[in-house]
Amino acid sequence: MKKQRIYSKGGYRKDIDMFVRSRSEANFCRYLNWMKVVGEVKEWQYEPERFEFKEIKRGTRFYVPDFRVVYKEGTVVWFEIKGYMDEQSNTKIKRFRKYYPQHKLEVVDKERYFYIKQQVKGFIPNWQG
Repeated sequence: MKKQRIYSKGGYRKDIDMFVRSRSEANFCRYLNWMKVVGEVKEWQYEPERFEFKEIKRGTRFYVPDFRVVYKEGTVVWFEIKGYMDEQSNTKIKRFRKYYPQHKLEVVDKERYFYIKQQVKGFIPNWQG
C-alpha cells in the first residue's frame, strides 16, 4: 500500500494570496480563514517569528512554527503542521517547548489534519486533496 503524504506541493495560492510550503499548510490557512469568519479566531499569521535556542551551540538552533493563531478571547497558540515527524522536526519541537514554555504549541499530525479535513472540506472553498 502506498504511503499517503499530506506534506507536498508548496507554492503560491491565489485564493489565500500567499506562498506556503505544502498543500496541508494551504488548507490550514483556509481553515483558519473560515474560523475567522465564524468568529472563533481573531487573527492568524503564517511563519511570523523565528525562535533561537541560544543555549544550543551546535545542531538545531532555530525554529519557525508554521502558524501563530490568536483566538477570540485572546489566547495565542502556535501550530506546526506535520504529515510525518522526522528527527530534526522532533528536536525543534522539543527544544521549543523546553526553551519557550510560555508559548503553547500544538502539532497538527496526520490524524488531526484528516479529522479537520473530514469536518470542513465540503464547505471551505478551494480545499485541496
